[in-house]
Amino acid sequence: MSKKKEKRIKRLRKNTIWPQFIEVILVELAFITAITIVLTVNFSSETHDLIVHNADTCKTIVEYVNTDWDSETKTLGPDAQQELSNIIKYDYETIGAINIVDDDFNVLASFGDRNINDSTYKKYFDRSSFEENGFYFTEQSSVYEVIDNDDDAPNVFLWFTKKDMQVLNLFKNHFNIGFDSLNDKQVYDWAISKDSQYTMWMLYKTDIPGINAAIEKRSVRKMLEMGRLEFLIVILIFVFVFIWFYEHYKLISIILQRRKIKKLIYTDPATGGQNKDFFLYKAGKLIKKRHRSYVIVCLRMEKFRNYQTAYGIKAGDNLLEDFYKKLNELIKRRQELAAHLEKGDFVLLLHFDNKELLDIRMQIIMDALNDCRKNQHLFFEAGACRILTRADNLEEKISNAGAALSKQEKSSDKVLWFDESMREEQVWERHVEDDMDKALANNEFQVYLQPKYSTKKEELSAAEALVRWIHPEYGFVSPGKFIPIFEKNGFIIKLDDFMLTEVAKLQAQWLEQGKKLVPISVNVSRAHFSRDDLAEHICNIVDEYKVPHEFIELELTESAFFDDKQALLGTVKKLKDFGFKVSMDDFGAGYSSLNSLKELPLDIIKLDAQFFREIDDKKRADLIVGDTIKLAKKLGMQIVAEGIETREQVDFLADQHCDLIQGFYFAKPLPIEEFEERAFPAGEKASKGDKA
Repeated sequence: MSKKKEKRIKRLRKNTIWPQFIEVILVELAFITAITIVLTVNFSSETHDLIVHNADTCKTIVEYVNTDWDSETKTLGPDAQQELSNIIKYDYETIGAINIVDDDFNVLASFGDRNINDSTYKKYFDRSSFEENGFYFTEQSSVYEVIDNDDDAPNVFLWFTKKDMQVLNLFKNHFNIGFDSLNDKQVYDWAISKDSQYTMWMLYKTDIPGINAAIEKRSVRKMLEMGRLEFLIVILIFVFVFIWFYEHYKLISIILQRRKIKKLIYTDPATGGQNKDFFLYKAGKLIKKRHRSYVIVCLRMEKFRNYQTAYGIKAGDNLLEDFYKKLNELIKRRQELAAHLEKGDFVLLLHFDNKELLDIRMQIIMDALNDCRKNQHLFFEAGACRILTRADNLEEKISNAGAALSKQEKSSDKVLWFDESMREEQVWERHVEDDMDKALANNEFQVYLQPKYSTKKEELSAAEALVRWIHPEYGFVSPGKFIPIFEKNGFIIKLDDFMLTEVAKLQAQWLEQGKKLVPISVNVSRAHFSRDDLAEHICNIVDEYKVPHEFIELELTESAFFDDKQALLGTVKKLKDFGFKVSMDDFGAGYSSLNSLKELPLDIIKLDAQFFREIDDKKRADLIVGDTIKLAKKLGMQIVAEGIETREQVDFLADQHCDLIQGFYFAKPLPIEEFEERAFPAGEKASKGDKA
């Protein structure tokens, strides 16, 4: 899994609803704050209006007390009393009451129907502030006192019931909306009617020591004003409710969307069940609990592609779905997991007690899966890797179990266990594939030549070109460690072309130097024979260096015969027509050797080295070798025996009229410089006939 994908999945696994939830709370708090600010500004502005309202009248009242107060009798003169009574009478809506009080709030004279001692707010009187500022005021809370509540005056709390039409007509006259049902006079009378009042006591210091004027100010609200204010409140509440529902709808939508996304990324399209990503997520949680030991098992249905080819892709998907259901039936009560990986592969997280019990259980699972199609034979294989610690990388463990699975053919066990040698093979294969193109560009591949000696004169008569890799980090790398990898990934085609080019270049150099050439065989892998123009391709490479074709021998393995026989036969005939010699390597190692001789017009066959290894029945082996040589001779072919290491083998092959011998007895594969020293003694030149 890529890092980007892993990060995206981790973000989706986390609870990502909190940012949206916080957003909803912030939006609602912001709107509540806005409503609070609007209402606070409205009421505070009314309070401040009361403070500054009728300031001249309040100063006049204080002047009356200053000029007409009798300190001895502690009474106000009759003229001043009359003036204050008139103020109350004519300014009743703004001045509700006037009290003359001492510093202890004892009322010495009262005008109007209110007494400051009735107020619960005089306890907030701050004498220090009063002495400093000359006056002090205290507010009374916003208590609504309904003055007129008859049926003709609409109650604001009944806007949408009893007095709907009156309110609508009010909006019609003042906001140009509504219905025609009330006349302007009725609307006007309603608009100027009183609804409630807001009072405030203000205390003023007079010039007379210990005497203060307490004045109750009033602010009377009209129906029109209250209608507008409460209409604003209703609109704000309506908007708040709308925002509340909208934000919560958005939050719920995000939650549902997250669930859909999680379900999508955790669903396997083939089985409709849980996929590898969910397996990794859930298995990680189970392993961290660490209540039991676990093992990762990769279970593979063999020849799944063949099944799809025979029955169709849909039938293959249905089979995988049945497998998934069956696996979950077998493991659901044990807190174990199963998921589809790809093709016919499943991954299991199973409890682990010991290998024997796991073998038994996997056999039960395989039998149960086989029963999914009773009329069809299904075959399975399994690879396993232990979970050792909570910190184990699950993806790596799955990969390891898969690596064990790839080696299943080497074992008869029901479950093949991963070991470090498998990891080393994987790592080495990865290194080889990473470095192969760079190695070719940097000339890290070198040509070695192994001489072939004649049995009659025992002189160097031919050679085989072998590749060696001199790696800058690993040094000398044996062909057995990289050739199989190249054959599997197709890079062998580039390497074969490189070897053919290097040999042709070397032969051209020797020709120019006047040296006597010997035929050199170059391997042509079976992958090459997929080209229709292979013969022409080889001819073009050799002709670029003007090397006579008879000095280039093209060596193919018997395994190439198992592919397209007609294509192989056509290519071999073309090569022979171009003048190249064609040989078959490892003759006798396969099972169709005689059939190959019958089908292919070969020039040379190379007897496999296994013929000459230590064997139990040497006489039987010698008989087979001798008869094979005689048969090849009758077919007009040359015989090369490879892997020869003893004098006894040389003498035997000479007696059987074998043509050439290749092996450590005469020489191992040599670097070009050493081969030249052996092949071209000092002063030896090629004749004109040899050059031709």
